[in-house]
Amino acid sequence: MLVKDGAFCNVSEAMFRGVLRSIGEKQLIEQMPTGELILAPAGERITSDRDFYAAFASSEEFVVRHEGREIGKLQSSLVPPVGENLILGGRRWRVDDIIAVAKSVHVSPAKGGKAPVFPGAAGEIHTRIVEEMAATLADVGVPPYLDGAAQTLLKAARETAVRAGVLAPGYIVRTESLQWFPWLGTRGLLTLELHARCDDLATERDELSLTYKKTSLSRWREHLESITREENTALDLARRMAVKTFDKFDEMLAEELLDEANARDRLDLPGAKLRAEQTLHILATIAQP
Repeated sequence: MLVKDGAFCNVSEAMFRGVLRSIGEKQLIEQMPTGELILAPAGERITSDRDFYAAFASSEEFVVRHEGREIGKLQSSLVPPVGENLILGGRRWRVDDIIAVAKSVHVSPAKGGKAPVFPGAAGEIHTRIVEEMAATLADVGVPPYLDGAAQTLLKAARETAVRAGVLAPGYIVRTESLQWFPWLGTRGLLTLELHARCDDLATERDELSLTYKKTSLSRWREHLESITREENTALDLARRMAVKTFDKFDEMLAEELLDEANARDRLDLPGAKLRAEQTLHILATIAQP
């Protein structure tokens, strides 16, 4: 009834059953012998809490531990997958295990890594915003409302963008890596990062770029071609996410349901495919004599 005509009419019956099964396994609800569903003790504790009706949860944070000792915290969206490195507490660490239920990450000392960023509660960045940033760097006009200091900063940013090639060709080839500036928002960058994981390419992601480790230009071109062929579905990519819990009560759902939700809500496959196609066109143009 709820699925067919009620509030969950856009949810399949199988998915609705999966939700009920998940919260039943978490002992939030139980079924009476007569068939009715009622709150179980754990469910009663949650619903009686004063924060139950709040629409949003505070930012999920994972505690990072080494040999049982807490060394710091990371937002859920910044936790690297198992096997990758990070820098925290002034040291480099390798992620050995992620325990989503306990909101903890277990690490061991490592030789290399990247420093995590701490964006606070700023939320996601839309692709339109990033595109405007790129357009501002590519422009030559100076907005009349900028004071002298701001004009100097804008000029320096534009000169740096040209020298580095972050706008054209949009990628930087180094000896041990390749850095790509696709000018996509948070969801698009995450989508590209997950594509790389599916293709067994080690990457590091920041707010504007992806760095592909030990990846040649030809190997990267092959990877971009695989993105344009849409070899991976949104669900394939979501299954590669190191952390799957972002919203309130996510931890109450089974992993397959979280994958479904993240595939729908946190990725941008069309944007990633478009940037891959555009970059392949640039590569083909540069390759011409």
